[in-house]
Amino acid sequence: MTREKTYIFIDIEAALIRGRQCIIEIGAVKWLPNGAQETFTQLVQPYKFKKLNKHIQKLTGITTEELLTAPSFKEAIAKFQDWCEGQYILFTFGEFDRKVLEEEMERHRLSSDFLFPMVDYQQKYMIAHGLREQPSLQKLMTELDLEASTQHRALADAESLQQIFAATNGEVLMEGQQTTDMLMLFTYSRQLDAEFDMMVSYVHCKVQKDRIDIVQQATHRESLPFSVQEKEQVNENGEVYTKQYIKMKPSQKLQRALQEISVQSVGKVILTYAGLKSISKWMRLHQCVMPKTENMKWQSLLKEEELAIEKLIEVPTVKVYEENICQLLKKYEYVIIEEYKKRNLFPKEVVGI
Repeated sequence: MTREKTYIFIDIEAALIRGRQCIIEIGAVKWLPNGAQETFTQLVQPYKFKKLNKHIQKLTGITTEELLTAPSFKEAIAKFQDWCEGQYILFTFGEFDRKVLEEEMERHRLSSDFLFPMVDYQQKYMIAHGLREQPSLQKLMTELDLEASTQHRALADAESLQQIFAATNGEVLMEGQQTTDMLMLFTYSRQLDAEFDMMVSYVHCKVQKDRIDIVQQATHRESLPFSVQEKEQVNENGEVYTKQYIKMKPSQKLQRALQEISVQSVGKVILTYAGLKSISKWMRLHQCVMPKTENMKWQSLLKEEELAIEKLIEVPTVKVYEENICQLLKKYEYVIIEEYKKRNLFPKEVVGI
């Protein structure tokens, strides 16, 4: 069956100018439903630009002189938006491109709506193959026996991404990871005199296009005793110092709770407060592994409203904790639904004949 939407593979080159990442080049490949391809390439002159870092010049081959005569970001992104016509999905390789594009759009007070849906194909590929470390474009091109053109130029990298997508049956891979199942995961730990007050909670949800339904909610709370031990170490100057570290014994009850979370996570989108780092240390201690899956963070979704979350997840009792999580979900469900749309996570609707 011929696909209906156009796929656009985008890559940007950016440079650190006056302490922030500024886009200096946009490159993209448009892959039409009929198989035809079109390309877009545009240098961008950052605001109040004077000189390009020598390392970036050497890495990309882009010169200061070229950027001084290039259009501004507003002009360049307008050209790109006009080029992105019709029904399309944008693909990046990694989360950096989306982050910098959104920052530039916000900085110039422009709407970023036309950038979505946008799919991070690096993440999709890692999930499909269970990879823990991020592969580079060049590494995948070599592994897939594909030939790349000039590296570290936007159009060349966009072309490489399109080749990887085609060679790995990217459309099937992407659609296979679309799901309405989401697991909202919170961990809480507080160090007391001789123990940790530890709580881990998850909410299994169904994300619909107009609401979010709670399927199941569970919380495990436990006090875990610990001891403080000391160990001598040597710093860079050869000086010996004593470092204190906490030693804790695993808990069978907590291990069972973490194993349940690991099982529940398979095939679902995971929503955490600030990423999986906080729960990963407990997982490692209890010899549990989180499956590789799509991950979203409240901190990224709400930005200026982070403090609202911290207040909602204060922990007097398990009951109040769970009520606060449900309150949080209800209050910001529209943000989650919008992010689902931005990431193209909703499965295709089956139309009966």
